[in-house]
Amino acid sequence: MEEVVRISGLDAETLGWYERQGLIEGAEEDPYGVRAYSPIHLRWLEFLNHLRSTGMSPADMNHYVELYRAGDSTIAARRELLEAHRELLLPRAAEFAATLRYLDWKIGFYAEREAVLARSAAASAVEA
Repeated sequence: MEEVVRISGLDAETLGWYERQGLIEGAEEDPYGVRAYSPIHLRWLEFLNHLRSTGMSPADMNHYVELYRAGDSTIAARRELLEAHRELLLPRAAEFAATLRYLDWKIGFYAEREAVLARSAAASAVEA
């Protein structure tokens, strides 16, 4: 588990949560109880982490995993679930974009103020 935590960037608690929820399975366990995760597991963990970071509910994540495990006959349902979730994210994405624009403006404002103050201090030093 330590290696997958290091490689994936997930913390042990999140990885354990995924396992307890049944969202990841099939990791082989050695005689010492250490799980061995494959590259496929790592890609799956990355995908799950993206879903979780966007605020997808555990119930929806579980539903997606159930659909995935049911096979190719559920591809349309999986796509629809992801499309619906994406639609929920669009207003947040617009809010984040607006916030970033405002922060960029504010950072520029402070950079200009610093430059003005530096010029003023330099001019005062010359006069003294």
